Amino acid sequence: MTDQLPARQNVSTLDRLRRIATSRAGLIVMAAIALALVIALLPPPTGASPRAMMALGLTAFVVTLWATIAVPQPYAAAAFLALVLATGAAAPDRALSGFTTSSLWLVFGGLLIGTAAERSGLGRLVARRFLGGFAASYAGLVAGILVGSTLLSFLVPANMGRLAITVPVVMALCRDAGYGEGTPGWNGLMLTAVVGNFTVALAILPANLLNVMIVGSGEALYGVSFAYMTYLWLCGPVLGLVKGLVVWAVVVLMFKAAPPERPAGEEATTLGVDAIKVGVILAAAMALWATDVWHGIKPGWVALAAGLACLVPGFGTLDLKDGLDPKKLLIMLWVGTVLSLGPILGDSGAAGLLSQALAGISGVSDQSPTYAYFAIALMTSVLAAIGTVGGAIPIVTAAIGEISSQTGLPVSTGILAVVAGASALFFPFVAAPVVVGLAMGRVAVRPATRFMVVLALVTIVVVLPLNALWWSVAGVMK
Repeated sequence: MTDQLPARQNVSTLDRLRRIATSRAGLIVMAAIALALVIALLPPPTGASPRAMMALGLTAFVVTLWATIAVPQPYAAAAFLALVLATGAAAPDRALSGFTTSSLWLVFGGLLIGTAAERSGLGRLVARRFLGGFAASYAGLVAGILVGSTLLSFLVPANMGRLAITVPVVMALCRDAGYGEGTPGWNGLMLTAVVGNFTVALAILPANLLNVMIVGSGEALYGVSFAYMTYLWLCGPVLGLVKGLVVWAVVVLMFKAAPPERPAGEEATTLGVDAIKVGVILAAAMALWATDVWHGIKPGWVALAAGLACLVPGFGTLDLKDGLDPKKLLIMLWVGTVLSLGPILGDSGAAGLLSQALAGISGVSDQSPTYAYFAIALMTSVLAAIGTVGGAIPIVTAAIGEISSQTGLPVSTGILAVVAGASALFFPFVAAPVVVGLAMGRVAVRPATRFMVVLALVTIVVVLPLNALWWSVAGVMK
């Protein structure tokens, strides 16, 4: 019997490996590897180097894994960076350049602030007190969630942190109002809290990881950075305010519900000591963000300082272990890799190939800056639907330089056009916070997909043209 144990263990191990290899995830990984090899081994076009083809192949590999989530995104990012360094597809300093941008620290600080606001009860208290005044009608509740979650976007600059605060509050609100799980009222309010806030918060620089990825990619690739108030001035009026009105109208029309049965929400408690501490830190951070056009301190360094303040013993509300939380560090690894992808493509020469290809597909040659704006926005929306928004950002950002040179669209405006395109997301799976929020809020895929498709189409028809008009008036697109 004992002599047979090793053989049985070997068979078991082989079977386990075979099951992994033939699973959906295993097949996707093998397909991604095969795609990378095919692209890397293709003869480079005239003027391009084998490094460019290697970088394109590795990019296809990681974007495929990010799009399908066959393996966790940070792990795919780590494999990608290791392969880039091992193959010499890009110089080490360019391969790791995303980890040196201030935008990455905007993410880290935002994660810490979000954790502090959630744990101290500040966000929950603000949300409950605010939403209680909108309980007279269903349309009022939708408006209240939009306004309240947008205000929370200024206070809690981390989408996941806001979800942890708002989703339980809105679930309680739904039950108080008499909207059972899966009913139109429940779905409408939860979609407002998750999808509505995600897309409206695109107008507030530190409020979404997605915003930081877009701006950070532009900073890493072109050296273009945005002040907090400049970003808010350009994106707030249409991508924020008008988009919020569109979300409200689509929710109210698609998910009709009776008026609430009784006042929503419980009585809010008073502020505790920890909540007051977090409030003071947030107030200081917001004051610095609002005045960064004068003092010049980048939003990322302000967020990092605020996040570290939450860790200070005796003053902060978090423990040191919260700053070293593996989940936060893995998010940082993923974001840093996304921010490095553009420089990797640029250093290898692959960015030029992508730029020329996308510029040719979009037909921007001899076109106006307005045409270029719509081309960039629509490419972002379409590529996000194919390969998730995280995969679309570095690819489209890499093409902005070529599109800008052919149309006269300022590079900075082209970067913000990616933000506009990200406002038109067709499916829940393309953005991780939406997936997480809908799972937390127990919203089925079908109503969520219907809502997002309609919202994306209305955004393309109404919001993108109005935003083009606003940017023309503001003087950034002529």
